[in-house]
Amino acid sequence: MSGININIGDFTWQIIIAAMGGAFAVFSMIYNEEYIYYGLVTFGFGVSAHVVYKFFEWIFRKNSTVNKYYWLAHLANAMLVAAWIIILLWIY
Repeated sequence: MSGININIGDFTWQIIIAAMGGAFAVFSMIYNEEYIYYGLVTFGFGVSAHVVYKFFEWIFRKNSTVNKYYWLAHLANAMLVAAWIIILLWIY
């Protein structure tokens, strides 16, 4: 077990949100199955936002320099956050 060294700073915020959504889905299955959709939608949001973020990192960030069109990465994440909130409100 001494070989396992996990640093939370190595993960993107999207992956942390996905992990929390997955944990919420598991605990909602145990306690109240009505709330499982919130966890699954949050998990899906986290994974898809991470994929979009890494795609834009690959496209717009070359040699650790930010391209002038990097604002598209932030716009895509903002649109995903808005869609996530709308879906959660729709489920509610």
